[in-house]
Amino acid sequence: MKKRKTVLMKTEVKVQVERGGARRSFRGVLHRSACRPLPAGVRGHLVEGGCSLGAFVSGLLLASLYGVSCLPLQELWLCVSLTLSLAAIASFSMGLSSVVRTSVCVMLPSLSAAQGRKFLLFLFMSALLSGPLTNTLENTERAAAGLLCGAELAANQTQELLQRAATPLFSVLDRVREISSNAHAAAARVRSLIDALTDSVRHVARTLRNVLHFLVDIGDVCNAKMGSPYRNCRAVFAEARDDCSELLREFNFLCGIVDGFLPLCSLARAGELFCVLPSYIAEHLKKRLAAPTVAAFERMKREFDFNISASVTFELEANSSRSLQQVSQDIMRDVSSELKLFQTLSAPLMYGGFLLLVCGFLRAVRYRHRYLRELDFDNVYLSAQFEELDRQVTCGGGASVLPITRREAKTYITPLSLQLSARERRAMFRGVASVLKHLVMGGLLVALDFLVFWTLDQVNHQVKGDVVARAPVTVALQVSGSGYASDIFRDLVASFDVLQRGNVTVLSRKCLQPPAEPDHANCFLLGFLLGLALVVSLFGGFMQRCRRLVCASYHPERELVTWRGSPVSHAGGICSQLSVLWRGAESGRGQHGRLPCPTLSRRVLSAMFPQFGKHVCRLRATSDLPGRRGGGGVVSGVRAARLSASRS
Repeated sequence: MKKRKTVLMKTEVKVQVERGGARRSFRGVLHRSACRPLPAGVRGHLVEGGCSLGAFVSGLLLASLYGVSCLPLQELWLCVSLTLSLAAIASFSMGLSSVVRTSVCVMLPSLSAAQGRKFLLFLFMSALLSGPLTNTLENTERAAAGLLCGAELAANQTQELLQRAATPLFSVLDRVREISSNAHAAAARVRSLIDALTDSVRHVARTLRNVLHFLVDIGDVCNAKMGSPYRNCRAVFAEARDDCSELLREFNFLCGIVDGFLPLCSLARAGELFCVLPSYIAEHLKKRLAAPTVAAFERMKREFDFNISASVTFELEANSSRSLQQVSQDIMRDVSSELKLFQTLSAPLMYGGFLLLVCGFLRAVRYRHRYLRELDFDNVYLSAQFEELDRQVTCGGGASVLPITRREAKTYITPLSLQLSARERRAMFRGVASVLKHLVMGGLLVALDFLVFWTLDQVNHQVKGDVVARAPVTVALQVSGSGYASDIFRDLVASFDVLQRGNVTVLSRKCLQPPAEPDHANCFLLGFLLGLALVVSLFGGFMQRCRRLVCASYHPERELVTWRGSPVSHAGGICSQLSVLWRGAESGRGQHGRLPCPTLSRRVLSAMFPQFGKHVCRLRATSDLPGRRGGGGVVSGVRAARLSASRS
């Protein structure tokens, strides 16, 4: 017991006493204590109020740290709203509830271990999406805008060039149209001439036809007139022969004398010679005059038969009702929507930090619950109290569990040991692998950002002027001569010359946009977050051990070590007594494994071991270690989490 010292204050006091008409003055020194000790109840309330106030301020501080860490990665209104909500919940909960204070204190070591690594990697991904990836998308969008601008400019210049090339062709069409009109006029005149000649020839033909008809009629009349004497003469001789033959009958051979005078009738045909001359003249005129005249007119008509055809074809496909600028804007809008898809998908990540904190708090609550309900939970530490207890057991004739075997050393460790258990080592390797995976992914995205920026920057620096597409070879054509054909060919050559001398600007300086430079501070932040996550992954196992220390400090009545020995190795002494006590406790354990008489167990064990250990483990004593008895007795240190001062 510590002696309490009371500080006394000396005060000079002057007292006047009036008695029996006489007044006396007394002077002295009054001794009194400097402060009056407060009652125990008041002091407890003050301590509890101070703890609540400190927890309230700690909640505000933690919420402020969250807001500062998430402010560069989130929108201002979202960060402020989440920070205020978290501050209100955390401060009032920690100030009013010791359970929440314990859970938050258990969560803090987790934030320096696996949960902290996840939170740092979340911050890394948020910074990666808001920094290099956004900058890459911005540069890609600017490059697409420049290309669309160049394509639109080239299309406009091509359209202008085609209009300029079509201008000489319009003059060709005018000349062809003029030739066609002149030919039409000439054809009309020729048609009039041919009609006049045709009328004249038709008149001559009618005259010749009349002459021919006259000659033919004269021949027929002449033949009719001149051919009758001969026929009459023949008819007379034929009739005379018939009469002679009829009269003479048997002597009709004498009638042959009549046939001898028949040739005399041929003398009557001498006049028919004049009838043959008109027919001969008519046939000769028809053969020698009419046919050549008709053939000559046909040849003349064929000479003036011609066809003039002018075919002009313009192929222009204009199926769209929108201009090229509208089409380019639609393409740019589609490109922007595709690029902003990543930003839309990354928008829910803004709430990831808050969700990670909630998950960390729930894990801390679950850890505290298991710590208070399960005896074997997180019970792998060998403390100094445990070693002292083992020494006392050994001195009392029991089997020693120290030093532990190599196999046991993989599971049971001392709290301040730099050696990691197998579980902590696996967690460390998983954390390092996760950090390296994020490092590779972030490095690729940052390298892509710098590569896109470098490419666009080189293009921006190299293209001092406009990039113009020209014809590699220029052909000069010259047309000599005069007339319609020469003019037409000259106009065609002029149109071809416009096409081959025209220049199309593929990439203009006006369309180039300066690329967005990567943020070097953001890259430094990414490296810092990855380095911090790597440090947390390497040393997170040591920070996880602090969770049990926090629970032990808030719940000291839960820390109790009990020993159970086998009947063979611990037949008597202190270990056998503890074994009997433990077996009795086990046999009387009620629902959920609670001890029926925790106060008695605590009093007995506290009386026997005033400085009992705070850590629990199960170790098997084997005969191969010095100081251990044969028979393989079991010595178990178990934290009696069922024992509670509130229940006792």
